[in-house]
Amino acid sequence: MKVLFLFIAFIFTAATFAQDSSFVRGNEAYANSDFETALSEYTKVVGSEQMSTELYYNLGNTYFKLDQIGEAIWAYEKALKIDPSNQNAQFNLKFVNSKTYDDLDTAESGIVTWLKINLFSFSINFWAYLSILFAFILAIALYFFFTTKKQKVKNRSLSFSFGTLFLLVFMILLAYLNKSNIIDRAHAVIVTEFVEVRSSPSDTAPSGFKLHEGTKVDLLRSSDDWIEVGVNENTGWVEKTSIWEI
Repeated sequence: MKVLFLFIAFIFTAATFAQDSSFVRGNEAYANSDFETALSEYTKVVGSEQMSTELYYNLGNTYFKLDQIGEAIWAYEKALKIDPSNQNAQFNLKFVNSKTYDDLDTAESGIVTWLKINLFSFSINFWAYLSILFAFILAIALYFFFTTKKQKVKNRSLSFSFGTLFLLVFMILLAYLNKSNIIDRAHAVIVTEFVEVRSSPSDTAPSGFKLHEGTKVDLLRSSDDWIEVGVNENTGWVEKTSIWEI
């Protein structure tokens, strides 16, 4: 049993986000109030496609210090996508949202949000690594089933194998759902001062309404350099350069 716990600890330690030199330099720059340098260093890590709730949380703080509200909201949203239970990111997101021009309630609630917070609040690869662990345990159980000559041991190993297989399938499903939630691009944040939401994907199309920096929108469909967005049951087209996908 001790060996099993040590094996689990090793897996989770190996899965911890690798804080490369850019991330460390970003933290040092932020601590010294050099926010421009911190932003540059954090952006390098984002560009390398490393994902961590700590990275995006720090990035959100940096954007806020630089008075880039839309980008700060985007970063906090990204942090919460990876770890929905991050209370610091939740608090900061709520605070920064209070600074936006458009007073819109885009917060998620209900059973889906509860499940995200309680099932997807671990490290980004938690369920994937746990699936590997249970696959390893299942292989051991099946080994005993096929090699033992004692009927009692065979029966117990078979029952244990079925239970482990059920848990393995459940872990794989959770790993898939967690990964799908993180890479899903169903929402975005307005990062320009304001944007005209038009009736069709054209500069000459009539403007239906305006959205301001920091507003979270749903992404519906795209057409060349334009994308259709929805917010509070209103829809329209905006230029892709005015939004950042979460």
